[in-house]
Amino acid sequence: MPVGLVDHFNIVISPSQVDATLRFYCEILGLKEGFRPTFGRPGWWLYAGSHPVLHISLKEVAPTVGPTGSLDHIALNATEWPGMKATLEQHGIPFEEQLVRDNTVLQIFFRDPNGLRVELDYRLKA
Repeated sequence: MPVGLVDHFNIVISPSQVDATLRFYCEILGLKEGFRPTFGRPGWWLYAGSHPVLHISLKEVAPTVGPTGSLDHIALNATEWPGMKATLEQHGIPFEEQLVRDNTVLQIFFRDPNGLRVELDYRLKA
């Protein structure tokens, strides 16, 4: 159940925050908009080189400003899903599984003790 490097971070923004958010991350930080699988909801993936480091989800929420901003979750690359699944179940930590249709990743979501959503990404064989 080893956890590897941070894969990406995800923010949730309101429609009124789209232009300023995309402008900031693209013009100021130099990220580039790129491929995003079909999730059935609007959003963007912004890339640093060939890797999508920022996922932006659009929702009908109030604009968020504050110490944690619009942070929704952190995502970590991981291996050995059966071992992690057993650990989560042993500790009574509820989780959700999501298979991304457009690529070969199994995503696991759960919350840390502080309520932060954690995503573990398990690359599946093509």
